[in-house]
Amino acid sequence: MSDLNPNLTRRGFMKASAFGIGALVLADRALRSMADELIKLGVPVPWYRRGQIKTTYNYCDICPWKCGIVVKSVNGRVFKIDGNPLDPKSRGMLCARGQAGVSFNYDPDRLKQPLIRVGQRGEGKFKSATWNEALDYSAQKMLAIKDKYGPEAIAFLGHTSGDFWFTDYLSQAWGSPNSAKPSVSMCTTPREEAALITIGKTLGNHEPVDWENTRCVVLIGTHIGEDARNTMMQDLANARARGAKLVVVDPRYSSAAMKSDYWLPIKPGTDTALLLAWMNVLIAEKLIDQEFIAKWTTGFDKLVEHVQPFTPEWAASITDLPADKIRATARELGYNRPQALIVPGRHVVWYGNDTQRMRAVYIVNALLGAYGRRGGMYFNKSPFLEEIPHPPFAATSGAGG
Repeated sequence: MSDLNPNLTRRGFMKASAFGIGALVLADRALRSMADELIKLGVPVPWYRRGQIKTTYNYCDICPWKCGIVVKSVNGRVFKIDGNPLDPKSRGMLCARGQAGVSFNYDPDRLKQPLIRVGQRGEGKFKSATWNEALDYSAQKMLAIKDKYGPEAIAFLGHTSGDFWFTDYLSQAWGSPNSAKPSVSMCTTPREEAALITIGKTLGNHEPVDWENTRCVVLIGTHIGEDARNTMMQDLANARARGAKLVVVDPRYSSAAMKSDYWLPIKPGTDTALLLAWMNVLIAEKLIDQEFIAKWTTGFDKLVEHVQPFTPEWAASITDLPADKIRATARELGYNRPQALIVPGRHVVWYGNDTQRMRAVYIVNALLGAYGRRGGMYFNKSPFLEEIPHPPFAATSGAGG
């Protein structure tokens, strides 16, 4: 107590504070001036010492996930991109692609304005153009095709769900029913069609998994940790940290397989046999949710009859997996029901039987009683938005983005 100054008054404290703030401002200006001189001499100076740091907020547009970001810039140049801690997707973290946003932004080969080809196709000769020039040029070419061949001679091809204004509205206004998203047929279409057939509802983007409460997760060809879906990587890591079991079915010893309790290096193309064997074990050993099945499913008796021959020993000869490991992983699912499930995954176009394979995935989840249950899969409910008035569409898409 003897070191305290009992004579310090409020006025004195304010004067001392003002003096301290002024000293900090002068020191900051001195450091900036020094940094400017060092930069002129070619001496490397940390970006955060080069001037006042400006913080802005945006979202990452490198992939369809659209994570919220915090951007740090100095003198109009971006130097640092971080995840926004208030964003429910990034939660303050970004994947490698998001972190690389700075280098993408300033890549010397990045296209920064429209280009119009001036040479022959393949020559690589282009001229720079303004957006108005590019739009007018495109409109003239489109109108020329329409006048000569009709509006249906042009097809509108998009990617993901965010471009519906282009594939749906523009194509219809143009008068062409030829609009599609080829990426969907190469990615999620079997998953969506199988869900519609099996549970009467498509899944949509962001797989509806209750990661916070699940106790056992199965990944079949779902490369979380390698396909850079930021939120799902965090969800899987958090689930593992809470003690959730992880089963990974993948011929490769993938990033997820390295973190798993069970790695099943299956013979490519035999996943459906494994799923049928899991059904066999779950039903034979009564590791199913009888109440859920009785209330919410139809045809269970036919399923029991159908999967009876598909034992782990039968599947072992097809999948190149040990029968005891097939049985052990099925039991792991059953013991943890209904807080256990197979994650539907993305990019499920593999072998040609993809829709049937995905139906098997959904049936296993139904046997576990995972739908609409804590730790299983929830059902998304989109917010009600009135449809924008428009004339009837000539054709509508089915699988979505």
